[in-house]
Amino acid sequence: MEVTAAVISGDTRVAQVVPLLRLRHLGDRRFDYLIPPDLLERVVRGSLVKVPFGKRQVTAVVLQTGLPPDGDALELRCIEAVHEDRVPEDLLRLAGEVSQRYLAPLEAGLRLVAPPAVTRDRRPTGRSRERLVFRAGPPDAAVDSLPARLTAKQQALLDCIPLEGIGPADLCAAAGVGTSVLRAVEAKGLVEMRSAPDLEPHAVEPAENQPVLWPEQASAVDGLIAAYEGEGSAERLLWGITGSGKTEVYLRLIERVVRDGAGVILLVPEIALTPQMIERVRARFGGRVGVLHSGLALGERVREYRRIAAGAAPVVVGARSAVFAPIPNVRLIIIDESHDSSYKQEEEPRYHARTVAQMRLSERGGLLLEGSATPPVESAGRPEEVIRLTRRAAGALPDIEIVDMRRQGGGGLLAPRCREALAQTLRAGEQAIVLLNRRGYAGHVYCEQCGHVMMCDDCELSLTYHSRERRLQCHHCGRSYAQPSLCPACGEAPLTRAAPGTERVDRELRALVPNEQVFRMDSDMLTSGTRVRALLEAFKAARPGVLVGTQMVAKGHDFPAVTLVVVADADTGLYVPDFRSSERTFQLLTQVAGRAGRADMAGRVLVQTWNPDVPCIRMALLRDEQGFYSRELESRRRLGYPPFAALIRLTCVARDEERAKAAAEHISGRLAPYFGVRELLGPVRLPSLRGKSRWHLVIGAAGGERARGIVRQAVAQLEGPYRRRGVVLLVDVDPQSFN
Repeated sequence: MEVTAAVISGDTRVAQVVPLLRLRHLGDRRFDYLIPPDLLERVVRGSLVKVPFGKRQVTAVVLQTGLPPDGDALELRCIEAVHEDRVPEDLLRLAGEVSQRYLAPLEAGLRLVAPPAVTRDRRPTGRSRERLVFRAGPPDAAVDSLPARLTAKQQALLDCIPLEGIGPADLCAAAGVGTSVLRAVEAKGLVEMRSAPDLEPHAVEPAENQPVLWPEQASAVDGLIAAYEGEGSAERLLWGITGSGKTEVYLRLIERVVRDGAGVILLVPEIALTPQMIERVRARFGGRVGVLHSGLALGERVREYRRIAAGAAPVVVGARSAVFAPIPNVRLIIIDESHDSSYKQEEEPRYHARTVAQMRLSERGGLLLEGSATPPVESAGRPEEVIRLTRRAAGALPDIEIVDMRRQGGGGLLAPRCREALAQTLRAGEQAIVLLNRRGYAGHVYCEQCGHVMMCDDCELSLTYHSRERRLQCHHCGRSYAQPSLCPACGEAPLTRAAPGTERVDRELRALVPNEQVFRMDSDMLTSGTRVRALLEAFKAARPGVLVGTQMVAKGHDFPAVTLVVVADADTGLYVPDFRSSERTFQLLTQVAGRAGRADMAGRVLVQTWNPDVPCIRMALLRDEQGFYSRELESRRRLGYPPFAALIRLTCVARDEERAKAAAEHISGRLAPYFGVRELLGPVRLPSLRGKSRWHLVIGAAGGERARGIVRQAVAQLEGPYRRRGVVLLVDVDPQSFN
């Protein structure tokens, strides 16, 4: 509708709104709009409205309504429409708290809690993005009895179809075939296609027969229920070894909370990688389960959002953003695999789901439960809040063997011992996992002769080689070093830059076992959650088979036929310029080892490393959890890392390097009077990203609130001038990565 102006009278009401626009120069500005008489009853705090803004219409959130300021006769523009959904009061407050803590505009926090159709600014059609493919018949036995009916490509396509269905394009990509193969299989009556709205995922009947808890599980459930029933809010860590039955403890606790008429949010690291969790929760609670994650089509997200807001789904399962689900009276938030880095958002506002969960429960009360076999150091350091599970539900812990790469010959990424073990596993008709993790761009520099890694003298973090400067640099404090021609430890061999990848391992395995099925799981191969699910289902059906991948292969999967895990390079995840590298290496080794021997068959783990005596590797192999966490906490206390200091990272990004550098140096100078020499580190040049230069500095101070206040004031004063010079200032409170 056309924008109109009106003169304010004594009966006129005005709404104060925040437009949902990603315009940082607006800051936290609020704008007044007239409420038309026919919308007076619908426009309240939390309403989502359409307003004219400049030459366009935008969506805005109403923060308050009332009389015009001072009753002045001012000309204001009118609200044009009201959305049928609104933001609940508790989420409005949460949005403000999140924006404040993470030094982001209020608009950024409001986008987190706004309904999906509003944030995407388009109307849901009710249609799914595409049809889904399901197996139709005849049954597998009949198919196997008629080999002449199916080509190898057609059989490969059938093997990639998961139980819950898959999109045609994703199915063909996962199977490595063209659409003509799908049409041929459909013509034979072996598959059928249905649209997503035809599915009824909420019609699952709850399971009647529940597994019997062993004493340790029963004690954990009793302790958690007592914490939930206590006064105020409580936090607990369920620290259970891989395969110890943490999920069943979650389900019993959820049952107790739902009986009270309260709501539950269960967070998982990545929906696509944890289908088992969704299946188990739905099997127990049926149609009372809602699912929220970014992989849903818009119509599906809107449907789920409204079901949850209406109280029809008191149990919500989702990834990081589900912590903002509009569930009424939430009293329990569970963070499964709480160590996972995906709980940290890397876009503004750069929140951590654990911190947001704490905020959300602080006023209402309830229980925040973290679950992990390898919890974050910050959580493991609170022993009074820890509940342990030390027994596996099925199978025994696998045997772990070190493969010292300094003593291996034969070339290639896999040592002869590992190649032999893989061949043996496949001959037995079993499955194997090969892990090679590559984190970011940084390759550490090491000696192949003695295994020595070049480290920063001040930060005890690995150095990164910069080809332009031909120097080694610490990305934490900025100190740089000349690269020596020979290893400074042994003086006998030149230094080598590590850069292996999963693609290279994939090629080696296909040459080693050309007749077996090799599956590759990394971000280069899998661009959607549907493709991930298809690959996992295909791997489960492959006997024998090998799954090659990055840390994705270690995330909560249950593969009963996997009896061998090979870690191709345990050092790759260790030597990155991040103080959390030891923690993440320990977690990754422990988690991936837990994928082996989860059923009746015994498992074994082979870990290739150039540094078998590195504490975090040695302790992971010895399963010395207490030793590792005690050592890590003492190291962080000595060096001033979290949880003993709060970190804030400021990054200046510009196409012109000199402008990015000048801005970083300028803000460092502005902050220097407020922080000590060891509290303000940098500025440091980072490798360019997408053609833009980056310089960052890191603040590490014991007083987190004080530090945030100082940075908040500096950013408010400097961000605008920087932007006019072509420099973007990025703020990250509690950073999890320094790349």
